[in-house]
Amino acid sequence: MDRRASANVIAFVYGGYLMRYVYLIIVVPFYGRVLGVTEYGRVLAAMSLMNVIWMLVGYGFTFVGMREVSKAQSVAECNAIFSLHVSARLLLGLLGAVIGIVATMSSPVLSERPLIGLLATLLGIVSALNLGWLFQGRQHFRTPVMIEVFGFALSLVLVLSLVKGPDDAVWVLGSLLISAIASSIISYGLTTYQLGLPRLKLAGVVPLVRGSTALFCYSSGSIMLTMSSTYLLTLLSTPVQVGYFGAAERFAMVGLSLMGPAAQVFIPTISRQLAQADNDGAHATTRRGAMLLMGYGFLVLCGALTLAPFVVPWILGAAFEPSARVLQVFAWMFPFVAFNGFVALYVFVPRKKDRLLAIAGVVSGLLNLATALFLAPRYGALGMASARVIGEATLAALLMGVMIRLELLGLVPGAGRALGMVRMVFGVRPQARAAEDEWRRRLDTQVPVSSHRRSK
Repeated sequence: MDRRASANVIAFVYGGYLMRYVYLIIVVPFYGRVLGVTEYGRVLAAMSLMNVIWMLVGYGFTFVGMREVSKAQSVAECNAIFSLHVSARLLLGLLGAVIGIVATMSSPVLSERPLIGLLATLLGIVSALNLGWLFQGRQHFRTPVMIEVFGFALSLVLVLSLVKGPDDAVWVLGSLLISAIASSIISYGLTTYQLGLPRLKLAGVVPLVRGSTALFCYSSGSIMLTMSSTYLLTLLSTPVQVGYFGAAERFAMVGLSLMGPAAQVFIPTISRQLAQADNDGAHATTRRGAMLLMGYGFLVLCGALTLAPFVVPWILGAAFEPSARVLQVFAWMFPFVAFNGFVALYVFVPRKKDRLLAIAGVVSGLLNLATALFLAPRYGALGMASARVIGEATLAALLMGVMIRLELLGLVPGAGRALGMVRMVFGVRPQARAAEDEWRRRLDTQVPVSSHRRSK
């Protein structure tokens, strides 16, 4: 896919995502004003639980499946991948159901209205069964966007029709669940028409789980704790603090989710270029992704710091004014998340560096959890937001260290010049031209210098 085609697809995907933000612009103030701080906090805690179940049932299959489908050469091969992934997700859905029930009953906030937690659990399972990864891997980027837009429209109609006051909070989850089921029916119908019915089977599930474990460890360490922060706060602080944090996190997630459409295009594109030995094309695509993501991260940082005190109370009401301070703490997370997303999804995943991602994700996740357990009981919403920033900064430092060790730093725009300046400051002599050319060749072929020397 050339630059013009990539730009057209990304523009379409972002255009489709505008519907998501139109949807959020309508429902977020609606929830805040109709449900109130406590009930909206309960709904946000349930959505946090839903995200955890989604991650558990998905188990890193999304990126593995997207990568494998992007290399498939026939309809039969695509059907085999489709069948295997559906089988694996259905099996893990049983485990997700058990975990969701236990988590609902363990939370003081959710156990007061357990139906909300149970609907969130079912919504997480249905969401994990979505086929967006399959469409994106086959480079049918427009299809999942159109299905998602349909789902937003349906859920918006249901929410505005059914949610009239704090007692109707359960219908928020019910409306989202109905919308998710309807969208799944459409996506599975299209896929069955194109590829045939999935052949459910147990054979191959264990190898798939084993092959996805590294990416799951990365996601569980760095992403799952992010997704579960609101639920975790229900165990550590008061319902009011949950409401403040959940509202601020909702705004933060809107900003973070804008990084998603680009990943849907860049990951399969880079994977396909590497599979076709187009190393120069993969290198150029990766650098374009880096400039897009990191520029966006710094832009949102400035916007959140400046606008949060005005926008949050205006949208949600004066009762949510403390959420603005929480959002300003969240703002410092955006540049780190942008860098981490670039390294993980644009550099490591297409190049199958899954194990390194797993190690970095687990280490940063453990530090994030320890920091949250220390700060949240003492400082409530502000403490949990600070823990999130510390966790993302730690992950960024770890990933930067891995990139330097693998000599992949040249994929970051401006990194080569910055490294040259550092060498100049510390008096390190620059390499000869031939050595530099050899370094660039190894960058494209992903062969570390250390292993090359040992082979000699």
